[in-house]
Amino acid sequence: MHVIIVGAGEVGWYLAQRLGAENHDVVVIEQDEVIARALGDELDVQTVVGSGTHPSTLRAARVERADLVAGVTQDDEVNMICSALSKQMGAKRTVVRLQTDELRGPEGAELRKLVDADLIIDPDADTAEEILRLVSVSGADEVYPMAGGSLVVLGAVVGPESRFVGRTLAEVGSSEGAEWTFLFGSVTRGNDTIIPRGDLQVAAGDHVRVLCTASRQREVLQTLDAMGKRVRRVMVLGGGSVGSRVAEHLSHSADVVLVERDSERAMDLAERLRRVTVVHGDITDTNLLTEESVATTDVVIAATGEDTANVLACAFAVAENPDAFTVAVLHRLALLPLVRQFGIDAALSPRTASANAVLQEMRGGTASVATFLDSDVEVDEFVIEPGSPGDGAVVSDLHLPRSVLLGAIVRPDGSNEIVRGHTRLRAGDSIVLFARPSALNDVRKVFGS
Repeated sequence: MHVIIVGAGEVGWYLAQRLGAENHDVVVIEQDEVIARALGDELDVQTVVGSGTHPSTLRAARVERADLVAGVTQDDEVNMICSALSKQMGAKRTVVRLQTDELRGPEGAELRKLVDADLIIDPDADTAEEILRLVSVSGADEVYPMAGGSLVVLGAVVGPESRFVGRTLAEVGSSEGAEWTFLFGSVTRGNDTIIPRGDLQVAAGDHVRVLCTASRQREVLQTLDAMGKRVRRVMVLGGGSVGSRVAEHLSHSADVVLVERDSERAMDLAERLRRVTVVHGDITDTNLLTEESVATTDVVIAATGEDTANVLACAFAVAENPDAFTVAVLHRLALLPLVRQFGIDAALSPRTASANAVLQEMRGGTASVATFLDSDVEVDEFVIEPGSPGDGAVVSDLHLPRSVLLGAIVRPDGSNEIVRGHTRLRAGDSIVLFARPSALNDVRKVFGS
C-alpha cells in the first residue's frame, strides 16, 4: 500500500516506523529539513520536504495513488486542509489529527464534513482513555480491548506467589483443561520480548501480555499475583488536556487531587472541575507532593508535556509509597529505560494510542490493533475471508511463521474460545493473534481472500 504521512512528530514518526516494518510504500512529508533527513536516515521510508497544504508537495509524494494520507501534524488546520486536498487529488482514504475541542465538537461539524476525513484522531483523548482503562483494571499495566470488548489483552508483571511460576506454558494449558480462557501472547525478560511456545517456563518478574475473556480479567490478574487494590485516592500531575480529562472522569468514583503549574490554568480548572481538588504548584516539588499526601495515594498519574518531570515525579511517588500504582506519560522513548529502573508501573505514549487507530483504519480487514511502547510485538484482529486458505482449516495445519501466535477466535454469533491446535476456523470468524509486523503479510495471505 502507498501511505503518505504528513508530519514527522512523535505520532508520524511512530507510524512511519510501524508501516515501514510491514514493507508498505511510505512517504513522509515534513517541513523541517533537519527532521526529514533524520527520519530518512533512520527508517526505510521516503521523505518529502514541504507542507501538506501545498498541492505541489502532495504531488511529489504521489498523492494520486495514495491508499491512505494521515495528517498528524500539531496544527489542526494543516491536517484538515491536507485531508481535503488529498481527497480532491485522488487519495482513497484520509486520517486527520484534531486536538481543538471546538473543531471536534458540534461547532466544527460542518467543517469536518467539508474535510471528508475517514477517521479523526486526538492523541490526548486517546491517551486519557488508555489511562482510565488502566485505573479501572487494577494490577494491569496495559489494557487493550479486542473483538468489540469481549476479549482483552492485559499486560502485567508475574508476582512471586503466582501458581504459574516454575511451570511451562504447556503445563499451564494442560492444568486449565477445557476451561482454558486465557493465553500468554508475549513474555518480556530484561530487554528481550518473545512470542512464547509451550516449553517456556514462567518466572517471577516476567512481564507478560495475556489474552483473556473480558469477564475473567480480574481472575487472571489474581492468578498472576498481579491484582492491585481498590482505588480510593488519585493524584494527577499536570492539568493539560490529558490530565484534566482523567481527573474529571475519576472524580466521580475517587478523591482526586490535580496539580497544575500554571496559575491561570489552575484557577480555571478549579472553577470547572468542582469535584477535584486543584493545587497550584510544580510536580517536581517534592515538598508539595508530600504535603498533598502522595504517601497515602493509591494511584499517581504524571501527564504533563515534560517527560523528565513525569518520570521524576513518579519515581518520587514510588520511593514514598511503593504500593501506589504509578503512570508516566512519555512523548519520546529516551526515558523509557528509567521507567522500569525506577519501578514505575506503566508508561503510556500518545504515539501508540493514536497509531493503533490509524493502523486499524489503514488495514481495512483488521477489526482491532494494539501496539506497545517497548516492543515490536503487536496484537491484531483479522476476519477470515470466504475461500481463503484459513477458511475451513484446522489450526495445526496452517503454515504460519513462528513470529505469529494465534490467540482466540470470535464466531459470528459472538461466542469466543482460545485457539488450540485442533480448532477449526471458518469464514466470518474473527481471529485475534500476536505477531511481529514483518509477518503480517503472511497472515493476510492465509486469512484474506
